[in-house]
Amino acid sequence: MGDINCFSFYANKIITTGEGGMVVTDDDLLAKEARKLKDLYHSDSKRFIHEKVGYNYRLTNLQAALGCGELKHIDEYLAKKHHMAKLYTKLLSAIPGIRTPVTRPFNKNVFWMYSILIDDKRLLMTRDEFRFKLKDRGIDTRDFFYSPTDQPILAPYLSSTDDFPVTQFISHRGLYLPSGLAITDQQIKTVVKNIQEILVENSTKAELYHKTFTQPKSVKYSIDK
Repeated sequence: MGDINCFSFYANKIITTGEGGMVVTDDDLLAKEARKLKDLYHSDSKRFIHEKVGYNYRLTNLQAALGCGELKHIDEYLAKKHHMAKLYTKLLSAIPGIRTPVTRPFNKNVFWMYSILIDDKRLLMTRDEFRFKLKDRGIDTRDFFYSPTDQPILAPYLSSTDDFPVTQFISHRGLYLPSGLAITDQQIKTVVKNIQEILVENSTKAELYHKTFTQPKSVKYSIDK
């Protein structure tokens, strides 16, 4: 899938070295360029002569050793992720206004994070309001990555006709629930229980507001004779 593929080994990834990542390619020229770019772009003929702007992106031996150790547990980690996702989906799928992940027959989801989409009309609150309510209960979540059109740094590379409607739609409505490898079944159930309580509480408030402020009040008229 492409000439170059990238893997992140950041701390919250399934396989981690704390920081850093990996580039893979079957193109020898691209591989050579990547190696030079990550190592200050030293000249082939003389070290410390720099032919281009390079970077100090070397992965340390300690980080590499950690990554090799992590890789031995990849099947175990993926099994935990699938178990987590299965339980979340079972508990959340019946809640109106929350869309759980969909896995198509032609691909395989590793559930790096457990993501949901919020229907603010059915939930009677925005995604951000929902996040803040969870945060107040001690449950941290995270927004989806933003659309290219929301990134100032990408503005020079986009034209006025560039549009990313799907990315914009999900980035404004999506969030990640707690999904770490250490999460327990009980913690997942606690997250869902708090979601249910927030929705019931919000629905009750909305119903009270509707009854108080939107229902026509009966008025009695008296006619003086």
